[in-house]
Amino acid sequence: MKSSQSRVRWYQKLLVLVVILALTCWVHPASVSAATEYNEKISFTDDFDGCLGERITVDGIQHIVGRFTRDATGKLHFGFSRNTRGKGIGQVTGDTYLLLDTVSRTSLEITPGEPQVYTEGYRSILMHHGEALPNDDAVIHFLSRLTVNANGEVTASIEIQKVECR
Repeated sequence: MKSSQSRVRWYQKLLVLVVILALTCWVHPASVSAATEYNEKISFTDDFDGCLGERITVDGIQHIVGRFTRDATGKLHFGFSRNTRGKGIGQVTGDTYLLLDTVSRTSLEITPGEPQVYTEGYRSILMHHGEALPNDDAVIHFLSRLTVNANGEVTASIEIQKVECR
């Protein structure tokens, strides 16, 4: 997929944004069980190379819901879900494609002042809608790695591990 680099950069920015929001809870002490919530819908447009060799323009919405709490020991507990839905149109055939992915993390514990690395795998599906042709759907496997150093600085990396045509 030619545009996979732009998608990776987009996911990196999103991942860093979500963690930065979580880390802001460290600056303003919260009482035990007090929650900060994040609920955002983000529109996007991107281009992909489909499994049938066609360029596909996808428009969609990514919905992110997060919840941050701090316990009595100072640990930050973070949970989130992200749902991506998009509709694509083949630039040559006009065929319709659907982009889908869902990521959910129920609990992530962050201890202030301690460096930590979090790794999570997920996948996106770019599905050719309509005529069932062999190997016309793209399944993209991602691996995301988030590092928070002892100073609270956040870095993220996302790599495409594999693209399959099914």
